[in-house]
Amino acid sequence: MIKLVNIEVREMGKNGLANELLSLYEMYRSIFENHPDACYAFDLQGNFMMANQSCERIFGYSREELLTMTFVPFFKEEDVNTAFRYFTSAANGNQEVVEMKVRHKNGHFMDLNITLVPIFIDHKIQGVIGIGRDVSEQNLTQKELISSKNQLQNIFNSLDACFWSHDVVTNTKAIISPACEKIYGYSQHFFISDPLFWIKVIHPDDKDKVQKYRQRIYTGESVKQEYRIIHATGQIKWVSDHTIPVFNERAELIRLDGLVSDITQRKVAEEQLYFMAFHDVLTGLPNRRMYRNKLDKALANAQDKYKVVVMYLDLDRFKYVNDSLGHMMGDRLLQIVADRLKACLDEEDTISRQGGDEFTILLNKVASLEHIYPIANKILDTIVQPIRLDHHEFILTTSVGVSVYPDHGQDSHTLIKQADQAMYLAKEHGKNNFKLYEPDITTISSRKWILEQSLRKAMKNDELSLHYQPIVDLRRGSMIGLEALVRWHQSELGYIPPTEFIPIAEECGLIIPIGEWILRSACMQNKLWQKKGYHPIFVSVNISARQFENANFVPMVESILSETRLEPQYLKLEITESTAMSSAEDMIKRLEKLQALGVHLSIDDFGTGYSSLSYLKKFQIGTLKIDQSFIKDINIDPNQEAIINAIVAMAKNLRIHVIAEGVELLQQVEFLKNIGCYDMQGYFFSKPLATEHVERLFGKKL
Repeated sequence: MIKLVNIEVREMGKNGLANELLSLYEMYRSIFENHPDACYAFDLQGNFMMANQSCERIFGYSREELLTMTFVPFFKEEDVNTAFRYFTSAANGNQEVVEMKVRHKNGHFMDLNITLVPIFIDHKIQGVIGIGRDVSEQNLTQKELISSKNQLQNIFNSLDACFWSHDVVTNTKAIISPACEKIYGYSQHFFISDPLFWIKVIHPDDKDKVQKYRQRIYTGESVKQEYRIIHATGQIKWVSDHTIPVFNERAELIRLDGLVSDITQRKVAEEQLYFMAFHDVLTGLPNRRMYRNKLDKALANAQDKYKVVVMYLDLDRFKYVNDSLGHMMGDRLLQIVADRLKACLDEEDTISRQGGDEFTILLNKVASLEHIYPIANKILDTIVQPIRLDHHEFILTTSVGVSVYPDHGQDSHTLIKQADQAMYLAKEHGKNNFKLYEPDITTISSRKWILEQSLRKAMKNDELSLHYQPIVDLRRGSMIGLEALVRWHQSELGYIPPTEFIPIAEECGLIIPIGEWILRSACMQNKLWQKKGYHPIFVSVNISARQFENANFVPMVESILSETRLEPQYLKLEITESTAMSSAEDMIKRLEKLQALGVHLSIDDFGTGYSSLSYLKKFQIGTLKIDQSFIKDINIDPNQEAIINAIVAMAKNLRIHVIAEGVELLQQVEFLKNIGCYDMQGYFFSKPLATEHVERLFGKKL
């Protein structure tokens, strides 16, 4: 067809119109040949008549090959009818635009956007012109975009955070994600229909703060806030709201984009962490950190007409409860004590648990020192009320130390320290009372602290030693036993009397390891004397209440006897009358186990406590030691003599051995001998002796 047109134009080339047509022909031919899309023409049977060079690139066939082909091989078998339909429509004078899969020469299919138009020559349709554009990459890109969009939409819909966009110009919500309903409890409709709805659901106490802070948006600043909202259910929730302003090229605010997240769980966790950081988990009271903060604040805001009072409380002998009944019972008691203390105070006062069985109280506004006494007495009276738990009745007492600002100190550290020192002084004065800080306490407390620290090193530094005081049988005039007494010579402080360091050891818990050392050393020494051939005698060892209540005490005694190879009948354990009776039912099992081992038991300081004769019989106590406070009044106080006589007579009837301790005078010896008490101990016979001086007493008449 191009050849026919070319000949026709050449034949007309003699006139100007022909020249013009020739130029037009060349222009269209150039457009056809150089068009980036595949341009081609079919006759009415569907055979290729023309093809440009882009056809070769797009279809993979040369033009020569194409001019021998129809369009049928380019389509899948199932698409051929569709291709014929569009071709026929174009051949009938219609323009068709369609996208179909077209086969490349190498076999792969491409997406081809096809435009078909009829060819008119002399007002008759002579064929069909087609333009094919390869849109495979475009479609692939479009699919990827759609896939990405779907992914983003899925993410958008599934995220817990609420995305929103507000058109400032039209004052409408352009976008709001479905998550808003989960966060607020209201559907998207509420926010779209009412642009100010988000403000209406803000907690009333937070509205002013939120509105004021959001003014920064208009300066171009992104704003991030955390505030409370009221959920549709009425529940109060916390949200994080991050708003970003968008401006046009004229610096005019046109849009606000934002993200709202539900942070309620985080806030709850933060509150829990804060509570744990500043409160005692067991009692719910403020802990020492919060107490210190409140005390610092109270001191900073203190007024001249008021005093700030610090109270330091420690429950007396509370460790014995934990040791004997377990920490679970102890914890329940501490919770009850905490509740009782709270009931004693006003709301503006602070009570905290320092740890263990120690509490502190802060009184913010006390007019004078006289106002402290009724409060302290109220605390003492409240704590001492009986507590019944699991068939047990407890009567707890507490020792209270008090310091006052500005009288005793200017800062929290000093005031707490001074109240602590005063509390220890209260303990030393009989417990269940309170003491106001005095400057002299510091000296006492400092020595006590030094002794405690030195005592911790005493065994390691070999500063402890045992002295032994003979126990004499007057009828035989010989030594029948020895009482082991611990002595401490500190390298710098010199001799420290037992009356000073034993109570400290009791308080700080060192009595357990020290007591074990005393028992082991005494058993070892007694066995050594036996190996040297001396007549076997018993060695008597004092056992403190804290030692005896320790669950490991009986196994420890058994282990030491096994280790030293000392026969148990040569060991006598002395416990105080008050120790034996303090938890009598609980002591029976321990006493029975010791007796089963063959160890002898003795009640020390008998007469100073509250023994029951039935318990003495139940315990099968082998020995009573009459306290020296009775012995010293012989020939002075007839009443004391009567008590001694009664003790000896009772012991004889119960077949219990009696030893009088603290015997220093001949008239005391004579009195005791006359009432039938022959076993004695005291300076009249011998003072406590170092180990190397004891051996000369074996076999000697005393």
